[in-house]
Amino acid sequence: MKIAIFGATGKTGIELVKEALAHGHDVSVMVRDPKRLPTFSKEITVFTGDFTNLDVVKSTVQGQDAVICTLGSRELYKNSGLRTFGTRLIIEAMQEAGVQRLVVMSSMGIGESWNKLFMPAARADHEAQESAVKSSSLDWTIIRPSGLTDVPSVSTYEFGKDISPKTSRISRANVADLMLKVIESNSHVHKAITITN
Repeated sequence: MKIAIFGATGKTGIELVKEALAHGHDVSVMVRDPKRLPTFSKEITVFTGDFTNLDVVKSTVQGQDAVICTLGSRELYKNSGLRTFGTRLIIEAMQEAGVQRLVVMSSMGIGESWNKLFMPAARADHEAQESAVKSSSLDWTIIRPSGLTDVPSVSTYEFGKDISPKTSRISRANVADLMLKVIESNSHVHKAITITN
C-alpha cells in the first residue's frame, strides 16, 4: 500500500515509518526539516513543508491508499492548536484528492475513553482534532494510546473501545503496529479505540 504519514519526525512517527517499511508499504512523509529524519531501511518519499502550505499537504496525500496522522505538540500545558489545524488541512487535502482512509493518533482520556486528563489545554486540542475527524466524510479510525513509552514493542497488547488501562503505558512501536493493522485489514472504521498494555 501507499501510505502518507504526518508527524514523521516525532518519536511515534519514526516508529511508524519503520514499521510501515517493514510491512512492505511505500511511505511518503511531509516534514519541515528533512534533516530530522533518521536513515531508514528503505527509501521513502519526502515532501518538505508545513501546514502553512496546503499545496504541499495535497502533494503528500495525492495518490495514497491511506493517510496516518501522528501530529503532536511539546506544549503540554497550553493549547497550541497544532493537532486540530494540521488535521483539518489533511482532511481537506484528502477530500480533494479522493483519498478516503485516515488513521489519527489521539490520546487516552479524550472523548468517552476516560474521565480524567491532567492537561486540560492539551485535551482541548485533542477534542477539537477528534471532532474534525468524526465530522469528515472520510473512512477514519482514531487510536487513543495510554502513556507512550520508548521501550521495545511487546508481543501482546489490549485495544478496543472503553477499555481500562492496566499500566497506563504503551510502546510507541505497538501503537504503530495497531495503526498499520487497522489499515491493512480496513477494520474499526468510524471508531475510536484505546490501546494499552
